[in-house]
Amino acid sequence: MATSLFVEHQANGTAFYINGELQFHSADEAIYHEYLTIPAIALAVKRFPDQDLRVLVCGGGDGLALRDILRYPQVSHVDLVDYSQEVIDLGKQAFADFNQASLSNPKVTIHIHEAFSFVTSLIEERLIEEIRGDHKYHVIICDFTYPASIAETQIYALEWFELLKQVLVPSGMIATNAVSPDRNTLAFWCIYQTMQAAGLAMMPMQLQIPSFANHDYGNWGFLLASDMAIAHAEIDNLDIPSDLREFNLATWRQISGLEQFDQEMVRHTVIHHQKDSSQLLFYLLNRTISTQSNVESNLEPNLALKTGDPMSLDALAKVWLNQLESNPEKLQIPAQHHSQTPEISQEWLERVKQLLNQIDLSRLIAKLLERSQELPQEIAADLRELQIKLTNFQVSDLQKFASSPLVDRETSVTRPSFSLTTAKVIAILSLTLLIANLAAPDAVFAKGSSSFASSGSGDGNALGFMGLMMTIGGVCWLINLADDSNQK
Repeated sequence: MATSLFVEHQANGTAFYINGELQFHSADEAIYHEYLTIPAIALAVKRFPDQDLRVLVCGGGDGLALRDILRYPQVSHVDLVDYSQEVIDLGKQAFADFNQASLSNPKVTIHIHEAFSFVTSLIEERLIEEIRGDHKYHVIICDFTYPASIAETQIYALEWFELLKQVLVPSGMIATNAVSPDRNTLAFWCIYQTMQAAGLAMMPMQLQIPSFANHDYGNWGFLLASDMAIAHAEIDNLDIPSDLREFNLATWRQISGLEQFDQEMVRHTVIHHQKDSSQLLFYLLNRTISTQSNVESNLEPNLALKTGDPMSLDALAKVWLNQLESNPEKLQIPAQHHSQTPEISQEWLERVKQLLNQIDLSRLIAKLLERSQELPQEIAADLRELQIKLTNFQVSDLQKFASSPLVDRETSVTRPSFSLTTAKVIAILSLTLLIANLAAPDAVFAKGSSSFASSGSGDGNALGFMGLMMTIGGVCWLINLADDSNQK
């Protein structure tokens, strides 16, 4: 996918976007970059007195993090790795006034490379040379863009942090930007748990950056890590440059540590992220579902996510169906793409609810079965199975409703206003149509694409028939999933 770069000149400064995601605003970028870099460099200066420090910067092609790293004369060499020559060019030209021409500093070597493969190649080369201590880094700074795909989440994976440890001097420092602890709660703690699984001790931080907050990112999170624990006492008497714009030790103490996070215990409910897994992406795309099921309900991680691929159709379907057990009136569609926002999904569900409120599903299936001789035998059999399943759901719901201690039997109606049956049918039909539309939209809605338009009405009928088969088959598959979940 091509990378989209956009520089916007505003009345109060300059904003830079990559693929639509804000990277910095010149009015407050110092908050982000100073808190990302200064703690790690200052601790390295204290841990390695009288040594020349080697620093690796992954990402950060705008040169702003590099500017703050170079404030320390103890830094003798920096390798900066960024995959985009275009970002580097902007850093050297359009952003030179902001980054104080850091990318042209003689201490800096720029590598146009993808970070994961760059570090991998370093390890392979140094294994041949029998890695020497002076070839490792005292500090590693990770300044990445917001991940929007499985490939982009690799630099938050367990394997990535294990690679970094191999090129890090013992007791050296790693600092990485993370996602928002309040807006992407489980994704933030997923990264935390992943680093911990790699054998790193963390000091998490969060702070508000006005430009990020204005773009609805929430508070921003950082993780400071080392293979040696970071004690609060170690923060005292650090060497802090005098020309900083935002960073100070008092604020750092206030925003750092697990005790500064209201939902710190949530970290025990998440699953750490591995390379080529969709775990972190699932948390990012489904932040509302994840937070509702794990934080508010104080639940264990969803069983569907403990094994296999959490973005698989089976897993996504189970996540949705499991919501029915706790709050069937607030169903949410598990997202597979950033365009599937919670707002769009909720509007879509409301329309489905309105439609189903006008449909007697049992009567509809009965009418279809009256013409079962006109249908293929397999579809007729699926319809009969669906009829039985719906009947069983309705009987089960009525029994639960009748036995509920909250029911006033003198004034109650014969069935709940929004029963589990209705909720399950909404979930099942919605998911079926959604999945079938992703697989073959022309077939599901019998629209006929341009490639079929000239083929005559026969192809259009075939597509409509294919859509009917996909929908019925999908409904039966999802009802079986619901049954399996109930039995477990």
